[in-house]
Amino acid sequence: MKARTPEQLKGQIRSLAEKRKLQPQEVLQIFLLERILERLAKSPYKNNFILKGGLLISSMLGISERTTMDMDTTVTGINVEEDEIEKVIQEILLIDVGDNIEFEFERLVTIREKDDYNNFRAFLVAHYGKISNKIKVDITTGDEITPGAVQYSYKTILDDDEIDIMAYNTETIIAEKYETVIRRNIGTSRARDFYDLYMFYHMYKESIHPKILKLAVTRTAKKRESLQIMLEWKEIIRDMREDTALKVLWNNYCINNTYAAEIPYEEVMEIILRIAELLEF
Repeated sequence: MKARTPEQLKGQIRSLAEKRKLQPQEVLQIFLLERILERLAKSPYKNNFILKGGLLISSMLGISERTTMDMDTTVTGINVEEDEIEKVIQEILLIDVGDNIEFEFERLVTIREKDDYNNFRAFLVAHYGKISNKIKVDITTGDEITPGAVQYSYKTILDDDEIDIMAYNTETIIAEKYETVIRRNIGTSRARDFYDLYMFYHMYKESIHPKILKLAVTRTAKKRESLQIMLEWKEIIRDMREDTALKVLWNNYCINNTYAAEIPYEEVMEIILRIAELLEF
């Protein structure tokens, strides 16, 4: 990473935000999350933490196409008791990567899920000069990754440095998003899940392996006890296409996120239908 003072950092963040039509806080947040990633990549735990969720999606789609405020990971191969996870996180944060940014560990809380696995949320504060920024990192266990995690070269937003980490493969990302959209149905669907599915299909459709994707959806749905719901995809997608509240939800998302502004709701529904037909449930 290039050396920069806190004031230089603020200036570069404002410049990138203006160029990409983003909020400076969004850019700063991703920059600071990347500082954690670099520490992880230089730690003994680089193969135990697998990146997933918004930060990975933002990297794969591009910051102009997707932003995020938090980091999501799943862990494997280490003791997942609360005390041990807290110890590991603090050890990672203390690694010196020469950026002069200090991370303060505030607390670790248990996230209650419907499964038998331990899931946690770490609350941190990043300090750099007068910059003081709160950060959340979610740590889950027991996730189904099909066929398995992959080595991923994460490119940083300001310097284009590459950080080598373990991450979800494309099929597992799409599988989790698709399962979430179908399971949540018209009642609790999230517009960003629609957007992610739409963008991933457009950008990665040529490299998607249908058999792997179907297996990934099946394994994810079994873990989340939603396999029967997956079989009802025709009715669910039909209902979503016609639901006025979902259309309003999508329109509001487009207003608040300029990168989605030109995507019609009907086009999003068409892509979800194509993915469903590809799965052949």
